[in-house]
Amino acid sequence: MREPFIPVRTLLVDLDNTVVDRAGAFTAWATAFADERALGADAAAWLVDADSDGYTPRALLAERMRARFALSEDVPQLVEVLLFEHLPWIAPYPGVLARLDAWRSAGVPVVVVTNGTVVQQQDKIDRTGLAGLVSGVVISEAAGVNKPDPGIFATALDVAGVADAAGAWMVGDDPRADVLGGRDAGLRTGWVSHARTWNEDGAPDVTHATTVEVLDALLPARAGGR
Repeated sequence: MREPFIPVRTLLVDLDNTVVDRAGAFTAWATAFADERALGADAAAWLVDADSDGYTPRALLAERMRARFALSEDVPQLVEVLLFEHLPWIAPYPGVLARLDAWRSAGVPVVVVTNGTVVQQQDKIDRTGLAGLVSGVVISEAAGVNKPDPGIFATALDVAGVADAAGAWMVGDDPRADVLGGRDAGLRTGWVSHARTWNEDGAPDVTHATTVEVLDALLPARAGGR
C-alpha cells in the first residue's frame, strides 16, 4: 500500500524533457541540419537516436557524426553545434510554467535541478522566462556534481532555504537521475513517464505521462490531503 501524501513544502524539478521539450527541440534541429546538408532521408532519425536524449557525450556523438556523414567540421566545432544550435527550438511544455508559478505564489520554494553546462542550461532558462518563476536553479557544472548523486539534491535544498528533505519532492522524466537519485536523497518523487513503462526497482510516488499531470497530482499533497 502506498504511503499517504505529506504536505509538499519544497518542489525540485528537472529541466530537460520535464519543464522544457528538449526532445522536440533536438528533433527539429536534427531535421533542419539534415535537410540543409542533404544528408539523406534517415539522417535526422539517426541523429535523434544517436543523441539518446542528450545522454551520449557530445564529443562521442560528434565523432560518430563525422564518421557517418563525412562532415568537414572537427570534433570541437561539432560539439558547439550540438550544444547550442537546437536552443532556438527550446520551449516549455504547455501549462508547466503556469503550474510552477502557482506553486511559487503559494509559498512553496521551487528549484530547478539539471545536469549540463551552465551556458547551455542557463540559455534555456533565459529563453523560457523560467528564472522569474522559481526560487533558484542548480546546474551540475556549477554544483560540481551530477544527478543522481545525492549531493546535487542537497545543494538544491540549500538553495530552496530548507534544512532537510522533509516534505520535499523531485519531479523529473529520467528514472535514474531524477527518480532513483531523488529517492536516495530522501525525497518523494514524481515521474514524468512520457507514456513509458517503469522498469526499475520500486515505483515513484506519483507517475503520469506529462509534467502538468504530475504537478496537478501533487496539489492534494500541498493541501495536506490524501
